[in-house]
Amino acid sequence: MGPGIGVDREMMGANLKRLYVFMIAVSVCAALAAPLALSGCGSSDPQGAVMKYLNAWQAQNWNEYKAAVAPEKAKLTKDQEELAKQAFGQTKVKFSDIKMKTTYDKNNKNRARVSLIGGKTTYTARILGKWKTDTRDIGKMKQVERPVFDTVRIGDVWYVDISLG
Repeated sequence: MGPGIGVDREMMGANLKRLYVFMIAVSVCAALAAPLALSGCGSSDPQGAVMKYLNAWQAQNWNEYKAAVAPEKAKLTKDQEELAKQAFGQTKVKFSDIKMKTTYDKNNKNRARVSLIGGKTTYTARILGKWKTDTRDIGKMKQVERPVFDTVRIGDVWYVDISLG
């Protein structure tokens, strides 16, 4: 090597070793954090619980969808779960610009109703062998037609209170 271009191999080796150790530490932290972030899959407020439910449905992620539901309502026999999974997978959904309104139960602080008041929903399902798509503007729907979700707080976590079976 020419003058001034020398590479200290020992220093380069030490830097590479530090980089590898750092990369491994970041990977381990990410691997440990992921299950903690998903555990329970409820939320700290009713609207958050509904968003987790809708996002899981849109992503067609059965496990997260089920985890967003109140634990007592998500308990299914093996056969019930298979049927529920089939029904779940038959309708594809897309939600955009969702706006919500929460009404807390006056008699029970652990219950609330979340109404979708704005945004769009697109449903795609196979009907008579053909895929059909329907998009709806929630804000233009009559009040009684808008999607509504009951939620329940268990401990400090809110869930959608809907039966999967």
